[in-house]
Amino acid sequence: MFFNITILFASIGLILATVSFISGLQAVKAKGSFDTRIHRLNGYLTIIIYILLAGMSLGKTNEISSLHIVGWSTGLSIILTKIWIVRKGKTYKYASWMGMLLIITWLIVVYTHIPV
Repeated sequence: MFFNITILFASIGLILATVSFISGLQAVKAKGSFDTRIHRLNGYLTIIIYILLAGMSLGKTNEISSLHIVGWSTGLSIILTKIWIVRKGKTYKYASWMGMLLIITWLIVVYTHIPV
């Protein structure tokens, strides 16, 4: 039986990013609700898994490629930019496409750079 912890973390992260995108659209409408707290917890878990995967990916390779560093840094900057947009109150204008970028980040950055 094949089992790889990095693929499991990446899959959980993709699910969390997708659920975060959907729940984020609902959380914008209902501030201070239970949905908002779940969305925030979901976001924290997604960031933790992303950083964990980046560390595992960069730690497993014998030589660290600049492409790996740029890929993981770009994904992290997209996550941090979304947080900045939400905290600035620009959620109605930018958050939906930034949320979609998070899903794309998981599909491209994470699945191309995770060690197998």
